[in-house]
Amino acid sequence: MNEKDAEIRVSVLESKVQGISTSVEKLEEKINNNQIMLHERISDLRDDLRKDISTSNDKIIGAMEENRKSSSEQHRLLSEKIQGIEKWRWMIMGGAIVVGYVLAHIKLSNIF
Repeated sequence: MNEKDAEIRVSVLESKVQGISTSVEKLEEKINNNQIMLHERISDLRDDLRKDISTSNDKIIGAMEENRKSSSEQHRLLSEKIQGIEKWRWMIMGGAIVVGYVLAHIKLSNIF
């Protein structure tokens, strides 16, 4: 191999290295662009998830508050019913005591 062939080979290798270098630069640019786009998508997804979680949380809290109010109203109504039943029970017991006392102290021979 002579000097001229060596120079030609070096020249060819230099042009191939230049082509490879250009290709690597283009790939780096694409990778950077894809990385930027990926970060944007991740940020958008994170923001959407936070918004969805916040909305769901607000709905759940609203439903729990509504359920609490409904439950409190049901407990109030049930308490009023129980108080009414207890009132009648004590009135009946008092009446039974009065009737029992009267019957115990009345002489049946006086009535008939």
